[in-house]
Amino acid sequence: PYRWGGNGGPGFDCSGLIQYAYGKVGIAVPRTVARLRHAASMVSPDRPRPGDLLFFRISGEVSHVGLYVGRDRFIHAPSRGKRVSIASLENPFWERHLAAVGNFF
Repeated sequence: PYRWGGNGGPGFDCSGLIQYAYGKVGIAVPRTVARLRHAASMVSPDRPRPGDLLFFRISGEVSHVGLYVGRDRFIHAPSRGKRVSIASLENPFWERHLAAVGNFF
């Protein structure tokens, strides 16, 4: 389930999920969305690759991140009351709010 500040155990928030996933393959990454965006190497948003981070601008600032898994889909911890799930970049909401794409590899 979503849990603010969560990075495993009883739940995840969006950046905690990224830290956990990258950590599983031996890559240490920052903990917050802002720090992830600052530290990641930015790549073209036109052709994300599996493992890339998708940064979303919601309510005026970049405040959400997901992990691209291919075929226009990404995994993320959406918000309170929801569970880690797969979403589509073909969804107009996510397509409209995509702000940047980056990675650590």
